[in-house]
Amino acid sequence: MDDTTTLCRLDAKYLAPRLPADEAERLQALRQLSLLDTPTDERFDRIVRLTARFFDAPMATVSLVDKDRQWLKSRVGIGFTETPRQISFCTHTILQDRVLVVPDARLDMRFASSPLVVNDPYMRFYAGRPLRVNGFKIGSLCVIDHKPRSFGEREIELLDQLAVLIEHEMELVATIGWQNKALRVQEQLAESQRRLADTVTELEAAKVRGDELLRHLLPANVADELQTRGAVEPVQHPDVAVMFADFTDFTLVASQITAAELVAELNECFCHFDWVSAKHGVEKLKTVGDAYICATGLNDPRPDDALRLTRAALEIRDHVAERLAKFTAQGKPYWDIRIGLHSGPLVSGIVGVRKFAYDIWGDTVNTAARIETASVPGRINASAAFLARVRDHVRYEPRGSIACKHKGDLEMAFIDALTP
Repeated sequence: MDDTTTLCRLDAKYLAPRLPADEAERLQALRQLSLLDTPTDERFDRIVRLTARFFDAPMATVSLVDKDRQWLKSRVGIGFTETPRQISFCTHTILQDRVLVVPDARLDMRFASSPLVVNDPYMRFYAGRPLRVNGFKIGSLCVIDHKPRSFGEREIELLDQLAVLIEHEMELVATIGWQNKALRVQEQLAESQRRLADTVTELEAAKVRGDELLRHLLPANVADELQTRGAVEPVQHPDVAVMFADFTDFTLVASQITAAELVAELNECFCHFDWVSAKHGVEKLKTVGDAYICATGLNDPRPDDALRLTRAALEIRDHVAERLAKFTAQGKPYWDIRIGLHSGPLVSGIVGVRKFAYDIWGDTVNTAARIETASVPGRINASAAFLARVRDHVRYEPRGSIACKHKGDLEMAFIDALTP
């Protein structure tokens, strides 16, 4: 992106933050600064460059949180100038009284599926300190990285001191702006109208948060149909790529570690799988115990559906392999993963009224499960139907016909890697 590009809204699935209790007054303080949409200013740019250098970070910004957007007054390492407010990390920061630290956005429910995380600029680490003007938090000074990081009290104190410098510069700007009494009188006369408008905005925001939570659970088109009709018609899909992934030795490992360690490690793996799925446009369907099920081609079929699912499977396999090697080197038990890929027709729909579930059914689903069962630890097993869709793009090892329960003999192959 170039410097004039605005980050477009994407159909993200994440939890949007609530509005601050003093939102009307906060916005008034922000507008009185008269900083929004102003040219770059060396007073702020110097401190932001210094912030990035101090923390050895590729990205740093001074962000101002407007009514519907986040606007970057100063930035290092980021090409766009603004984002929709509801996907902004800084919208969460202004709800805090001190520095907000997100060590790994991939593991944080608020941000894991945000467009800022799964797409450019691929934010993983974030630390933001609220910026206050006249007592109101109007934005933040933040440090951003492409990889996870830790951030201790010493770093928090340093970021706090740098934010004080930014606030000092903003106070100088505010002093000049507040000399315009005519503008202040106009703002006071319009205060009642803004309060009413902000109340309407809060009601609209509450509806948006409910809609987005539903989209966090369901594909967008399914969520739209459910909200519009109160029910969802089953859909017959002619060709969907399905992945089943299951941990091997899971029961053995579970018996050797604590419940807290087990849940924490499952969460780490499944959060990473979710991040990989979002990155490649894969629809996560559900987890069943230690099994992870996802698919491509359900709602927006594309020619590369099977290839995108293959990329996701390779990344998931490699992530588990890395953790297995790490834990083994430490003398700790860990599981491996077995993956199965299949492609074919199936039916999707919603069952239940309370705690309803979006799911898929059909022989394709059953066969995909059998393909996974016929795999081996650390390998990706593909059916002949799936391999036919990606054969020209992968390195694979034919396995011949293998007997599967209730399916007879099925042609299979191990997919090892993508071709150059």
